[in-house]
Amino acid sequence: MKKEYFTLTCALLCLAPGISHAATWYVRAGAHAPGSGSKASPFASLEMVEQKSVPGDTIMIEPSAAPPLDGGIALKPGQKLIGDGPAVLKSSPSVIEGGPTVWASSGARTLPRITNTGGSHNNGDAVELADNVAVRNLVIPGAYRGDIYGTDVKHVSVMGNDVAGQNTSKTFGFVVQPFFLETYTPYVARSTVRAAVLKAGWATIMIDQASVQGDAEISGNYVHDSFCGDGIDVRGMGTGNITVRMDHNFITRLIQCDPTRAVQAISTQVIGTSNLHAILTNNSIANSGSPGADAEGIFVNPAEAGTLTETIDNNVYLSGIGGGSTNGLEYILGNGSAQSSVVVTNSIFRGNPGDMLEEFNRGEFGSTQSLTLDHVIVENTTISNGNAPFANPPGKATSPDNTGECFGIGSVGANDKTLFTMTNSSFTGCDNNGIEVTNNYVKGDGDGFPSEISIYIDHSRISGSRYYNLYFTNLTPLGALQVRVQNSDLSTSREGIVAAFDQQPTGSAKDVNIDLGGGALGSVGQNCISGGALFDMETNAYKISAKNDWWGKPGGPNPSRLSGQGMDTSSALTVAPVACGSNR
Repeated sequence: MKKEYFTLTCALLCLAPGISHAATWYVRAGAHAPGSGSKASPFASLEMVEQKSVPGDTIMIEPSAAPPLDGGIALKPGQKLIGDGPAVLKSSPSVIEGGPTVWASSGARTLPRITNTGGSHNNGDAVELADNVAVRNLVIPGAYRGDIYGTDVKHVSVMGNDVAGQNTSKTFGFVVQPFFLETYTPYVARSTVRAAVLKAGWATIMIDQASVQGDAEISGNYVHDSFCGDGIDVRGMGTGNITVRMDHNFITRLIQCDPTRAVQAISTQVIGTSNLHAILTNNSIANSGSPGADAEGIFVNPAEAGTLTETIDNNVYLSGIGGGSTNGLEYILGNGSAQSSVVVTNSIFRGNPGDMLEEFNRGEFGSTQSLTLDHVIVENTTISNGNAPFANPPGKATSPDNTGECFGIGSVGANDKTLFTMTNSSFTGCDNNGIEVTNNYVKGDGDGFPSEISIYIDHSRISGSRYYNLYFTNLTPLGALQVRVQNSDLSTSREGIVAAFDQQPTGSAKDVNIDLGGGALGSVGQNCISGGALFDMETNAYKISAKNDWWGKPGGPNPSRLSGQGMDTSSALTVAPVACGSNR
């Protein structure tokens, strides 16, 4: 295992204030009881070392071929819990060419293993965290609830562990906050569309921050083969404040089981007035989920009055397993007025039965949701649940959710802002739409209507979708719609429509700028809009500027491939731009 995963800062490993003369204790499964706790005469149980150790001590779990040390352990402030001997993990090639290295079990005959197969101690968790603790190089299989859990902790580190098979008790863990489903029927009452609360199984590694400020590092772990539950969950609650760093974790083969209704590889959430800042780098998620599951790769869930910021870099998501609600990234803002921002860079999402990416603003009043993608590749959604009855071609879908888009965006709440920026990115193999954006205020959902939807696309490719590459539907009043596309490839659609903007009779918008070139938002054009039509579905509902674009031939667009008299398609390019056909 790489050296950097075991390099811990003083903030993580220094003794708690006032502690001196720290001791090192040794424990080994199968040792002769009771033992003295020395390396030559180790304790034979976790219970014994928990009783004897004091804050600041180091606890070494010795390798053994015997069954794991059982019963779990509650750490004290400043302690280190370390698996002795060689690394329990070995590096393995990336799950995708050019992706980050992943981990596999070392396969050694003797390993430092602990667990907690009963619920009488630590609520069934194998390790209970405390302030200023580190947990590393352990194998933790088959815990009754979670493998590693902490609440209101400061400065914790969880590194280089092999954790699997948790939650044999099928205990609920992460609770998806209530949200309002979006439909193609305008003004549906919120009492009709409030979703049932979704509960996932207890996570392998989980931290809840309810009332203090703290930070955590969760890095270099192999999280796999759960019995019933999530991978890594971090939740802000109440007035808690936490910064969490997750780096080089490999998560695979997580299972959703009855009675749980979701399974998530990595989840972050804020409720109350909590604040969470998450930094995710070099994580890989592959072949996770189970048949029919609501299986998420990365699940981001701001709600109530919380604040969440998250950066995701060099993430790999591959081959999700589940039903139509399986996503590579689901970013859903739940009840309340949360403020949130997510930035994803240098990442790939490939192979998924549901919408690959989702940005659903389901707040009730005044929430802000912002998603930025830069150098992100999305490939191959594998279901097509069709379009709305008023689409072209008409479909039978009743909701824009979980239809097989590469990316779905939705807005339902009063005074909400939904912002999206896409640069240097590519969406291909979308088995429904490339990007579908829907505004449909839920009746009774706060005082007023959604205030803004802004879409900015630059130097990107959204090409070859089954229906629309870019599709916006407005079903209810909206304050502002801002769409700017430049230097991008929107070419080719299997059903023949490249982009469409649809405002139903129940919809309206006060401030609309759709700028595909030469318009008020400053787009330079240079887009490839060949191989399909550009529609204003409700003729003259919007003014669309599409100057300086390529239409597949020097003479400009064929009038039969346009719908809407408000389009300005002048100054068509006579030579295909660099964007046309490029895979950025």
